[in-house]
Amino acid sequence: MDPHITEAEARADIADMEPIMAIEGRQMSDGDKELLVDLIRGTKTFEEISKILAREAGYEID
Repeated sequence: MDPHITEAEARADIADMEPIMAIEGRQMSDGDKELLVDLIRGTKTFEEISKILAREAGYEID
């Protein structure tokens, strides 16, 4: 799967979101940022990200 945008562009998009999240009292972990970079770039699908998050939450996923 070819990335749709560069990693730097994806990271800039996330950096743009961080002040808004801070106002709302929320933060994003570094691991979640990495997953979001992959999702924004198109290097991982929503399904792949969902499985990773489910595993991290303790669910057994195929």
